[in-house]
Amino acid sequence: MNTMSVVDVQEDMKHLPQIDLEVRHHFADGCYARELIIPKGTALVGALHKTNHHFTVSKGCVVVNNGKSRKKLTAPYHGQTYAGEKKLIIALDDSVFTTYHVTNLTGVEEIGKQILGVEL
Repeated sequence: MNTMSVVDVQEDMKHLPQIDLEVRHHFADGCYARELIIPKGTALVGALHKTNHHFTVSKGCVVVNNGKSRKKLTAPYHGQTYAGEKKLIIALDDSVFTTYHVTNLTGVEEIGKQILGVEL
């Protein structure tokens, strides 16, 4: 991101108008999926994850910047997030971005603490 990090951008974004995004939680044996509905034109910074995990863009098109590279991802797209990575995501279309996490927990707050170190 040139001279600014994703964390710097996140700090600047706190001063902009905020919206609540629709989040859908899905559970299966040993797996938690967090589906985020992102309206066109929305910019967000994802949480700093403690684990590697898969993600999909199942609808729309987003630009993702992890501070090292910038990629345009168009559905259907499958990728991986690595532990310690933080992403700036900008929705170019109404989009659906889902992350998948290995866990036997079923409480969203507990899962947040396990995979992020914070509550979801």
